[in-house]
Amino acid sequence: MKFSSEEIQLAHELKEAGLSWEPQPGHYVWDRDSLIEHDSPFHGRVFFILELKHFLRRAENMEHLQSSLVWLPTWQQIRDLLLQCGRSHEEMQARLIESGAFLQGTERLELYRLLRESIGG
Repeated sequence: MKFSSEEIQLAHELKEAGLSWEPQPGHYVWDRDSLIEHDSPFHGRVFFILELKHFLRRAENMEHLQSSLVWLPTWQQIRDLLLQCGRSHEEMQARLIESGAFLQGTERLELYRLLRESIGG
């Protein structure tokens, strides 16, 4: 999976705005602090959590892991977060259509923007 630099920046802004998350298998993360000493199998220090214990060995505890990594929600995860923030499926659809995200191939990016607005970031 590829995340744009703008998606990564927005994910960082979401974290700074207070988006809480608990690292778990199935999450993509950006290793902004170079916690993982290996090269990323993806791009730009993006990793996929397959086994949480692998990441915890490097961080030593969950708090350090959470502070060092930035969660990069997938399409489904960002939609679930938006629903939790009270955004409806219809709002998401309207936003994607109005922004031209479908034509530009930037649907996930636009949903990141909508989540930033939803949590006041």
